[in-house]
Amino acid sequence: MITSTVAQKLREAVSALQRGEFILLHDDDARENEIDMVLPAHLCTPSSIAFMRQNAGGLICAAIGRDVAAVLQLPYMHDLLLETAEHHPVLRFIIQQNTPYGGRPAFSITLNHREVYTGITDMERSMTIRAIGDVASALNGGDPMALFTSTLISPGHVPLLLEADGGLKSRRGHTELSIALMRMAGLPSASVLCEMLDAGTHRALSISKAMEFAKQQSIPLVDGRDIVN
Repeated sequence: MITSTVAQKLREAVSALQRGEFILLHDDDARENEIDMVLPAHLCTPSSIAFMRQNAGGLICAAIGRDVAAVLQLPYMHDLLLETAEHHPVLRFIIQQNTPYGGRPAFSITLNHREVYTGITDMERSMTIRAIGDVASALNGGDPMALFTSTLISPGHVPLLLEADGGLKSRRGHTELSIALMRMAGLPSASVLCEMLDAGTHRALSISKAMEFAKQQSIPLVDGRDIVN
């Protein structure tokens, strides 16, 4: 059952995303127990990348919904490695079948925008991520495949994550949770997300510290269990 307080928090998060503002997303203390910064991919700017670098510090990734991934016929990295292992046997010994917190990794390929130089600067990573968001937007009245192949190349500096088939019914990671939020907000099913780390403990940022940061920065913090409910 969703309480009025939870519903209000979700409304605030949805409104923030619609304005192109960050939200913080906690998956579950029984899973990764991590907090990610999340933003709509098509609204990512160079300042967005800088903010994540300076205040989150984890891996900056882009996630897309299973609807987008299906149109593009994108594979999981796990499956690519399995296929490649036929010619490179060493890969059989390093493929991760399941993560320690449960389920297969969401990673697919890595991407760069075709017009970048190295691809790692704030400006260039934001270009790549916005292009991924534009591809998701093209699902409604455009040509996602043509846009994807004409604007993006691989390998690159932005890891791409794929929502699991079945969404939150089959996997409750930050990938699926962030895409669920995009859909709740009526936005294209593509997000940019980055784990929040603690330079003092050298671990993931605790939920209590994330709550303090959220209050200081006036950023909504959402619990993944509330999205599932």
